[in-house]
Amino acid sequence: MAKKLSVSEATRVLGVAGQNTQNGQIRADEFLPELRGKKAIQKFREMRDNDSTIGAVMYATEQVLRDVDIKVMPADDSEAARKEADFVDSVLKDMDHTLDDHIAEALSSLTYGFAYFEVIYKRRGGPLERSDKKKSKYADGRIGVRKIAPRSPWTISKFDVDQKTGDVLGVYQDGSGYNNTNYIPTRKALYYRTTAINNDPAGRSILRNAYTSYEYLNNLQAIEAIAVERELAGIPVARVPAEYLSPDSSSAQSQFIGNLQAILRDVKFNEQGYIILPSDTYPDKDGSPTSTRLVDVELMSSNGTRNIDIDPIVRRYQHDIARSVLSEFLMLGGGNTGSYALSKSKTDLFLRALESYIQAIVDVLNKQLVERLWELNGLNYDLMPTIVAGDVAPHDLKEIASFLRNLNGANIDVSEQVEVVTDLMGIAEIDFDPEKYEGLLAEKKAQAQQMMEQMEEPDQPQQDAKEAK
Repeated sequence: MAKKLSVSEATRVLGVAGQNTQNGQIRADEFLPELRGKKAIQKFREMRDNDSTIGAVMYATEQVLRDVDIKVMPADDSEAARKEADFVDSVLKDMDHTLDDHIAEALSSLTYGFAYFEVIYKRRGGPLERSDKKKSKYADGRIGVRKIAPRSPWTISKFDVDQKTGDVLGVYQDGSGYNNTNYIPTRKALYYRTTAINNDPAGRSILRNAYTSYEYLNNLQAIEAIAVERELAGIPVARVPAEYLSPDSSSAQSQFIGNLQAILRDVKFNEQGYIILPSDTYPDKDGSPTSTRLVDVELMSSNGTRNIDIDPIVRRYQHDIARSVLSEFLMLGGGNTGSYALSKSKTDLFLRALESYIQAIVDVLNKQLVERLWELNGLNYDLMPTIVAGDVAPHDLKEIASFLRNLNGANIDVSEQVEVVTDLMGIAEIDFDPEKYEGLLAEKKAQAQQMMEQMEEPDQPQQDAKEAK
């Protein structure tokens, strides 16, 4: 019979998620040695900066998410809750940098698996304060945020991980000068990571699945460049007397062969390429000069066409890379295949992924920034607002109009629901005043009620005539 679970056993941590919770190293559970530790950060940085497909994906992701509307929603409809929401909104606008810049930096977690920021707070003493620790647009005396400073992933040497719970307590950063190591605790940081699988503190780069394709593509492109150069210019071939190549050659002959080898290796088919050869010729049997040179050089080119077409292979690896990050729609239109429906489905999937990325960012801002502001300022948690992200994908107005027509056909009228109308006007990017609209609705209802009352009441002159009779 199994032993009954006790309360003490139920609340005690008995195991660990992986090796990373023991040593705090970056990607300690990775089975490829070249993708462990700082080597992984360097490789993912190389992939992001060198590959055109990955660069296009990252650029598109950053530009789309920078355009997402970030709002602060109050906890309820009370005046006190709205004031606290205004406070958080003022904090985000009172930093040394914009919130868009921070979001762009936070998206580096997609490349490296994690992103770490040190939050520098300040006392909001007003614009006349000289010290950066107190200078602010506001003079309410509350604790605000001076800046959210990024800490580059390639400067992070190790995570400080609790041995019992596996929680990340902070990071050790490579320092400079006398201080060789900086320690930044998580209580003073914003810590983003793509996934918490195996509780890996370094997360998992979205480029991990593209690594193999990137390596093959990189090597293949280098081979292709060499092949094109050789096919256009040819392979240099030199002819020299046999005695120059024999083991019994003199030191001068060996030195000449060495110099000729260096010339053939470095010669390029460009405006600066040249070869200097001796003009000596072979003598005939009588010792007279002939037209046959002692040393000759020519370019040997291939005959016919290549047996392997490299371009389809390159395209396949590019498709694999784009597919691994849900952005294969970028490759549509480059060939003879593709349709609008296929493009839309692939684009919608990519935009859904972007929605999860921006949602992860605002979740960290709510948990690790807003909550700590409430803790530092000793505010009421019941009035703590929430940072929310707007829609990532653009709305199709034709589809919305068709949906509204279907509702109207089913006798469902949403025109009197102010929140719905406000959202629709926002989607259409039309200036709209909800309070004015509410007033018009109230006036319309009052007029309708007055008309109903007039229809129900009899005409007074006719009533008087009936009473006289």
